[in-house]
Amino acid sequence: MHISLYTARQLRRIKDRLLWLGLFMASGGGSALLYNLILGEEVRWVWGMAAAIIMLAGLYLLALGTGKILLKNAFVAISADKISYRLNFYSKEYSLAWSGIAAVQLSDHCVLFDLNGGQQQVLLLSRIESQNTASQVALSLQLAALERNVTVNGVRFNVPNSFPGM
Repeated sequence: MHISLYTARQLRRIKDRLLWLGLFMASGGGSALLYNLILGEEVRWVWGMAAAIIMLAGLYLLALGTGKILLKNAFVAISADKISYRLNFYSKEYSLAWSGIAAVQLSDHCVLFDLNGGQQQVLLLSRIESQNTASQVALSLQLAALERNVTVNGVRFNVPNSFPGM
């Protein structure tokens, strides 16, 4: 199961905002750079460097908004052998094998994975923008843990792999 944390409409809106912010910063930084290094009565190098940094940041945002630089997908993927997730566009992707998970603890704001080696991994549901999507992620993780006979909130359920008569 693959759950995208942003709809296509939300991604388009984010890219539009990045595009407009990038246009604003690139044009403002470019004009300030032009004034401080060429048009002004005296050359102000520090102000020119600051304007160049603003202009470069604006160009980067423009590239993100136009799709020249791709945003990484924010998702939660639950498969038969592992859980993978990235909650933000710039965060790293985490991957946990079901064989390495001893228990799962679910709350309204986070999912805590107790790993076999004694470590813990946290998936913060509060970082997911949509409350409905966060609830869907929590429910999907709970059902997947139950299917794999992983302890959920301190209780182990023995769910048979196949149901007779189905």
